[in-house]
Amino acid sequence: MTERLHVFGIRVIPSDPRDRYDHPEVRPLIDGVDVVERDHDGAICGDARDWLLPGGPFSVGDTPHEVELAAWCPCACRTLDVTMRREGGTVVWQWEEPGDGAPHSGEYRFDAGQYDAEVERAVQDRSWEWPSAAVARILGGILRTRTGWLDAWTCEVGAVWSPPGALDEIRLFFQDYALQPDGALAFKGHFGTVRPVTGEDPAAQAERLAQELTAGDPRKADGMRSEPGTPLDDWLGTPDVSGPSSHKWYRTA
Repeated sequence: MTERLHVFGIRVIPSDPRDRYDHPEVRPLIDGVDVVERDHDGAICGDARDWLLPGGPFSVGDTPHEVELAAWCPCACRTLDVTMRREGGTVVWQWEEPGDGAPHSGEYRFDAGQYDAEVERAVQDRSWEWPSAAVARILGGILRTRTGWLDAWTCEVGAVWSPPGALDEIRLFFQDYALQPDGALAFKGHFGTVRPVTGEDPAAQAERLAQELTAGDPRKADGMRSEPGTPLDDWLGTPDVSGPSSHKWYRTA
């Protein structure tokens, strides 16, 4: 008997980038149905800016991993957890929903080729993304592919983001370390900056900013501020996290 395979899909509920409390929500579709909306009333899914990146939580490799697929509150204290794994030519989702008593569980199986193609399509489709979010995404990707931060300047990239409600700027910070006599690196704090975004091509802007930040010690780049003194959170803010976090997914043995 041939096993039944479902068709996987991803849709994004666009946000109003002028609304600082809104975010583009990514929704999984199974056989064309939004199963979170159908079966898990009131749950919200993650931010497309975090989830729809190369190698993100939807990408299933040889090692199984678990994700918080949806949450019932912004603090994600109650979540719908899904373990994703690959079995030959099949991608398998096993999910577990919290509830009174024993949790409810289930399974979906997808053709791996169809699943991978849909994830790639969704990662490439940026129609929901506003220009400053595109600059932040591209710049973050460039900076993280350039190795040697710790060796050259004893720092590393923390985060690069475009806060909703601020359409003409991006924000970024680095983690700062100090070299100890024994050769170890001790965490010192953070330094960061706010950079303007224009109507120029996002890729061109991101490349130019990357060149500026990597031309020398990034601590000395124009507009860079550091701790101690006024905490960065007071003026830079922190990357907004709404609902389940893509950063909480982890590999399982």
